[in-house]
Amino acid sequence: MRTTINVSEDILKEAEMLYETNNRSKAVEEALKDAIRMKKLQHLMELKGKIDFVIDSSDIEKLRSMEIDER
Repeated sequence: MRTTINVSEDILKEAEMLYETNNRSKAVEEALKDAIRMKKLQHLMELKGKIDFVIDSSDIEKLRSMEIDER
């Protein structure tokens, strides 16, 4: 998809250098993918301590036996 954006020349050159490409579109796309990935990780990290996940050894054994049965 073609989109027009205003980005400084210095930022574009740095992105091209970091992503080792001379293709500005590819550099911008890779940078956006990284930004999205990082933001998703930040959201997951914000959940740390908010989800109560309790599992004991008997639960682990049940899960292992279910995995074996599926094979």
